[in-house]
Amino acid sequence: MLGWIKGLTYKIENRASRAGLFYNIARRYYKDVIEKESILANITSSDHVLCIGGGMCPFSAILFHQLTGARVTVIDNNSLCIPKAQDIINRLGIDKYVQVLFQYGGSEDLDYSQYSVIHLALQVSPMEQVFSQVEKQALSGTRFLMRRPTKHFDDMYCQMSCNTLTCGPYITHKSRNIGSTLLYTKQVELAEASA
Repeated sequence: MLGWIKGLTYKIENRASRAGLFYNIARRYYKDVIEKESILANITSSDHVLCIGGGMCPFSAILFHQLTGARVTVIDNNSLCIPKAQDIINRLGIDKYVQVLFQYGGSEDLDYSQYSVIHLALQVSPMEQVFSQVEKQALSGTRFLMRRPTKHFDDMYCQMSCNTLTCGPYITHKSRNIGSTLLYTKQVELAEASA
């Protein structure tokens, strides 16, 4: 079921990556989501944000930087997306602050300890596996933002049980496939606390 959602998103982002007007329309879809997520995670210019799942048009990564001044690294596991995403970043003149990499979320090849905020896109799959791998390597205090679908779209996205996490604060979004964003902060581990 997720296939058609990914296909539709791919088409929208492909169109947005080529046309300025379409980009601006699609950008508005994400702007209030990112504003709320930035406030929820208290993102500032001193943060380094990792966006797992960026697509051809990494709206979230771009907006995190533009709204907060944070450095952002965005990764995607579709090699066709990377050149288009990099082109948009270059055209916007933010390539010093936003980096695009071809990488699988949860890969052991990436040093997750360098990020203070890790954002998981709604379409990350398998979400639980990616989160588990990344969370192991992240430092204590790292903030995770995880998007959750609206109930209407529950079956179309890879779900992660809230029981996997200590359910923390969250925000809701209206009139979109993104129903909410959950904030999880990695706690100090016992070995760390006793040292």
